[in-house]
This record gives sequence, structure tokens and C-alpha cells, in this order.
Amino acid sequence: MWRRNLMIAWVAQILSLSAFGFAFPFLPFFIQELGVTDPDDLRLWTGLISSAPALSMAVMAPIWGVISDRFGKKIMLLRAMLFGAVILVTLSLAQSARAVFLLRIAQGALTGTMTASAALIATGTPRAKLSYALGMLSSSNFIGISLGPLIGGLAAERFGYRPSFIVGAVVMLAGFVLVLTSIHESSTDGADEADVAPDADSTTARGPDRPDVAKRAGWSHAKRVATSETGDGAAPATGWRSLLTTAIVGSLVMLLLLRFARALPVPFLPLHIQEMRGRLEGTASVTGLISAGRGAVTALAAVTITRLGDRHSKLRIVTVLLALATVFSIPVAFARSVAWFAVLIIVATFFLGGIEPLLQADLSSRVVPGRRGMLFGMTTTIGNLGWFAAPLVGSAVSIATGIHAVFLTLAVFLGITMSIALTLYLHGTRHARQS
Repeated sequence: MWRRNLMIAWVAQILSLSAFGFAFPFLPFFIQELGVTDPDDLRLWTGLISSAPALSMAVMAPIWGVISDRFGKKIMLLRAMLFGAVILVTLSLAQSARAVFLLRIAQGALTGTMTASAALIATGTPRAKLSYALGMLSSSNFIGISLGPLIGGLAAERFGYRPSFIVGAVVMLAGFVLVLTSIHESSTDGADEADVAPDADSTTARGPDRPDVAKRAGWSHAKRVATSETGDGAAPATGWRSLLTTAIVGSLVMLLLLRFARALPVPFLPLHIQEMRGRLEGTASVTGLISAGRGAVTALAAVTITRLGDRHSKLRIVTVLLALATVFSIPVAFARSVAWFAVLIIVATFFLGGIEPLLQADLSSRVVPGRRGMLFGMTTTIGNLGWFAAPLVGSAVSIATGIHAVFLTLAVFLGITMSIALTLYLHGTRHARQS
């Protein structure tokens, strides 16, 4: 059942992210049509509109997470997709940048399809397969991000932005129907035959330590589950206080910085390409192609690199990926041709592609299945604080020193994140040896 749900959620996520991709990458161009033409005002509104959903999602994500633990993950995914379709339709009717801003706030509060999907899959998947499952699901995210801007950019230049938003809403509703009719949410929190056999990093994952038996026996028994797959000797956490371990807090800080770094250049990518080309005409298509390339390599990384996390230390892999991403991000800021810029940013994006699924799998392995909705609510809040801050910082940097400096700031934050990952990995290695 977990494999079937994974495949259906994978397709549904491609549809939902493609639907969003029809609209959101081109909002800087759309608000120019709405009358925002001054360069500084355009950069300011771009930052505000990009940050708007992050703050509201950061506030609402823990609430949705607790509700999902109480009433089920599937209904949360349906809620996110339905409201996503409504917001896309309403966006097609917007008449001002202020209206777009308010709709983006509503988007953050009411949607969040990736978080809902991840909670559903993480809860129903055996612990030994978490890296694979979340990596696979993550690939759907970036396939959708690739297809949406690619098709949406061509459609926007041919038919206009408003019709493209309507098409996105129809695609979103198709995903809603697929989830409604095809996903079956298990009531046993991922305990199937795969949980009976020991996983790669656990010593006693059979018998009474199966998640379904642990749930029936009470959360106190779950604290005695064998060491987690991270190898640091910690049993999966069961409540809010037990979530505040060094490894979990450190991973959440990394997630915050990673989401900040990944979100920092995105709103300014269309404007930077427009500056390099020297004209607006045709820029939507070029932006869509580069966004598609970034999404494709991220999906490739998510289904290849992340599988190593089921056999090796996730934090060690994350450290190496961050180091490579930092190295390739530095020259992005100095590229002056669209072709050279595209090659560098796509290569850097490939190494970034496998990091977040590995962090999510690492965090999931430290928490019992019945509390993973709460966990993903926390990770969404933490990640969206980074998403909220990034466009605002990017606006300030671009106004003060130019858009190219935004990409240099990206490399700096990736380097900081790498140092934290290395520290956590070395700490976990020492702790495991002492245990």
C-alpha cells in the first residue's frame, strides 16, 4: 500500500506543482502588466509577493500538522489542492499588485501540497525506505516545477498570463480528483511486512518494536525503540520536548538556512535574465527553459543521490552536497551571458536537489510515525521562515548593489549551512562511538 500511495502522490504532486508553475514564476512580469514599472518598486513588490505566502504558511503549518495527526493526512492534502485551485482562479482576476500580494498570503495559509504529501508518505512508509520514498516524492516536486514554467511561459507569451492561471487551476483540480479517488490512508502508521525485518541501521526493528505495536502499547514503549538510522544512539522522539535534541534542532537550523538559500535567487531570476538580455520580449520563455532545467536536475538528484541515504550517513552526504553546491554557486554571480549563467546555476541546483529529502528522512527517522504530522508542521514553519526572509533580503541586496549580488549571497549562505552540517556529522560520529 505504501508503494501505491507513493506513486499516486508522486503524480498528484507533479500536477499540483505544474499548476502553480503556470503562474508563480512569472508574477514579476504579471505585476508589470498591472502597472508596476519603476525598477526599485518592481524589485520591492517582487520581494514582498514572494515572501507573502511563507509567513502565513509558517503560522498555519503547525496547526495543519496537529490536525493531520488527529484527523488524517489525506484530508489535509485534499484541502491544500482544493484551495490551490481556488487561489489560481482568483489570481486570474487580480487588478493590482496589492491584490496579488493578498492572494499570496492566502495561498500560504490554505495550501501547502508538498508538506501534506510528505507527511502522508512519511507516516505510511517503513523506516528503512524513508530516504527512497521522500526522495522519490521530492522528485515530483521538481518535475512539476520544471513542466509548469516551461509550458506556462510559452502559454503566457501566446495567450497572456490570466488564461494560463485558469489552465493551472484545472490541472490542480485533476490532481485533487486523483488523490480523492485513489489514495488509501493506512491506519497502521506504515507498519507492513517491511517493518518486521531489521533495517539497515537498526538492531531490533521486529516484534514489539513495530510502529503499530508500539502505538498500541503506548508512547512510552516507543522511546525504547532501537537506535535510529542516523546511528547517534537516539530513540525516535514522541513529544514536543523530546524533539529538542541536538541532532533535530541542528537539522531544523540547516533546513531554515537551506530554504533561505534556495528561495533567495528565485524571485529575481526572471529580472536578472531580463537585465542580461536587455529586453522583456521572449524573457518568459527563456526563464521557463532555465527553470525547467533546474527542476529536471533537482528531480534527477532526488531519485539518485537520496537513495544513498538508505545505506550511508545522511549528514555526511548532505555535507558533501553542500560543499559542491557552494563551489558552483560562486561563479554564478559573475556570469554575464545567459548561456553561461544557465549552465552554472543548473549544475549548482543539481547538488542542492538531494539535500532537503535527506534532511527530511533523517528527521523522520528520529520521530515515531504517529507524530510525523507534527514534525512536518514544524519543518514547514522553520523552512518557511527562511522562505519569508529570503526575498526581502534579496530585494534589499538587489536595490543596494544590483541583482547579481543576490547570487553571491546565495553562495555565502550555502557555505554557512555546510559548516553546520559538518559539525553535526562529526558530533553524531563521536556520540555513536561513545555509545
